[in-house]
Amino acid sequence: MSTEKALQQLSPTADPKKYWTSLGQIEQSPEFQKMVEREFPEGASEMTDPMSRRRFINLMGASMALAGLASCRRPVEKIIPYVIQPEQITPGIAQRYATTMPFGLSAFGLTVESHEGRPTKLEGNHLHPASMGRADAFIQASILDLYDPDRSQLVQKNGKKATWAAFVDFWSKLYVSYLNNGGQGLAILSESFASPTLYRLKQNFTQTFPKAVWATYEPVSDENIFAGISAATGQSLQPNYDYSKANVVLALDSDFLMMDSENLTAARGFATGRRVASETDSMNRLYVVEPAFTITGGMADHRLRLQSGQVGTFLATLAKALQRQNVKVDNRWLPAQNEPSSIDTAWIKELARDLVANQSQSLIVAGRRQPAEVHALVFALNQSLGNIGKTVVYRALNDAAAPSTESLVELSKALKSGEVETLFILGGNPAYSAPADLAFDKLLTTAKQTIHFGKNADETGSLTTWQLPQSHYLESWGDTRSADGTASVIQPLIEPLFDSRNTVEMLSLITTGALPKAYDVVRETWNSLIPGNFEAGWRRVLHDGVLADSATPVIHPAIDKKLATFLQAHPF
Repeated sequence: MSTEKALQQLSPTADPKKYWTSLGQIEQSPEFQKMVEREFPEGASEMTDPMSRRRFINLMGASMALAGLASCRRPVEKIIPYVIQPEQITPGIAQRYATTMPFGLSAFGLTVESHEGRPTKLEGNHLHPASMGRADAFIQASILDLYDPDRSQLVQKNGKKATWAAFVDFWSKLYVSYLNNGGQGLAILSESFASPTLYRLKQNFTQTFPKAVWATYEPVSDENIFAGISAATGQSLQPNYDYSKANVVLALDSDFLMMDSENLTAARGFATGRRVASETDSMNRLYVVEPAFTITGGMADHRLRLQSGQVGTFLATLAKALQRQNVKVDNRWLPAQNEPSSIDTAWIKELARDLVANQSQSLIVAGRRQPAEVHALVFALNQSLGNIGKTVVYRALNDAAAPSTESLVELSKALKSGEVETLFILGGNPAYSAPADLAFDKLLTTAKQTIHFGKNADETGSLTTWQLPQSHYLESWGDTRSADGTASVIQPLIEPLFDSRNTVEMLSLITTGALPKAYDVVRETWNSLIPGNFEAGWRRVLHDGVLADSATPVIHPAIDKKLATFLQAHPF
């Protein structure tokens, strides 16, 4: 049909409800029909290919449905009933117990839901200061590690199946020789911990083997924060932030609401400051300086995008702005060069005005990726603004093994020189996570005996002589302290699913040559922690999950005279 004839049909007498999108549609040309068929095929019957897209989806969907029929029902298993039914267990009714999840130098108190002896759900313990009844993604995900089929399940020696008895026999022979020479040639590489029992065992190890080497390493840690505070005060301290008391918060490359340490208490405190309970209340204000988007940055009232390497320069520029507004800032803390043009000085000026207007009610925090000199200056500025003792307090790193990359470097040197004959690796995967310039995976081959005690048969386990399975915290007896020093017990919810041991048992074996029960070792530690009647206090701790009023004392540090020298030696 020609275009003219098609247009003639569009007379006033034609159906007014007949619409078209192009002249090709009106005349129904062959080109238009091909275009429609390519874009909107009307059905498989009109296609020349017998295997159309719709037919393919139908067949694949049917095959997948048939393949999945076997998973629609639980497998038929034979079970043996209780000879004597436990009074406290009713099938289908959940039980709840208190325990603690260790997390580096901190811990989260938990209430664990258990069904027929298997833990199924984790929630925060409202009596514990670090969780306060809440649980984050790391806590919820930790239960999946318990049932992970890729966990290390058996003792292995040189990649072949072995037993714990064989390893105990192996170590008992070496133990005597190291006992005689004071531990010369013996080394331990551990993860960081905040456990009173592990700390006591570490002290026993040091006394038993005074010539041995102990290194502590974590690929992600607050090591720079501790180093900066130590440079500013001359003391080993850990900060505790109270965001609920801060009217103005400045976060420097810090995702304190999600990824940084103590994110649960930070989120709760920050939310309290955001909450408006009456007409006279005002919300806190959040300033964020960061190189990439974060959860904290998404909550910011004022956000400045800045490279991570320029945060120190930004902080020094802020210090000068505070100095101009009569805040006491020592000139020796600041670099001599002029303020860089890349920094938004107007943004800093408004920030400084807000901080000065809220002295003793403001807070400056920096993320763990920032170097020690940034954290040292952060401490100094919080001191100058009157925030220390108000929005941030400091406590000693008691009963802790803080991470130290320097200790790993020293251990690497000892391995390279052949000084280490026997190396125990307690947790972690240093062959994968250690700094690349150390080539730690190659250094492992220099020791005569290497023992990896870990949850997974990973890169480190494949390079060591012995691979020993480590128990999950839900399978273990232990203890730990939170960031404020509150002591709590780790009690198991289930017997070990595999042939594993926990860290308390392993370190006891290394120190004493015998493999004890972790329960007895932990009780021995807590015998000096619980005041009064021990048995009554022990039962109360197991019930509550925490030891009441066990937080460590707050320390009021002053700025060390060596801070200026440190900052001048580490310019931004």
